[in-house]
Amino acid sequence: MDYYHKVQPSSSRWWIWPLLPFAAFIGATIGAFLLTLMQWFGLKMQGGFQEDGWYYLYILPVISSAAFGWLYALITLHLAPRGKLITASVMVTALGVLIVIGLLFEWLNQDRSVGHSIQMTIGSIATLSAAIATIVTERDEFE
Repeated sequence: MDYYHKVQPSSSRWWIWPLLPFAAFIGATIGAFLLTLMQWFGLKMQGGFQEDGWYYLYILPVISSAAFGWLYALITLHLAPRGKLITASVMVTALGVLIVIGLLFEWLNQDRSVGHSIQMTIGSIATLSAAIATIVTERDEFE
């Protein structure tokens, strides 16, 4: 436990609860963007990869989606004042519900191609898998 948590009890950190969903979403979005940007820059420096190639179109979005899920759960675990595992589980469940609703709109939209819908589905699976794996692997640290 660090100095801040020893000096200020969790009961006086009530203001974190309403900010937690926004912090997790915004932090995970920024982190996934920066990771994707670093990978893009690295691939550009390395050469040999085309921006219309399979790695840029299919692999990089899945890696970015997995990074989003990992950061979303990790930020939730670290910021929740109490009940960190329960809070992370609820937040990941809410993210899963939003993803399912988004996928329903994606698949029912006639203007979207099947390939794009499949890519969105695979990215969503990567996001939720990474978020759940983060909660499971970090469970011992936050109990």
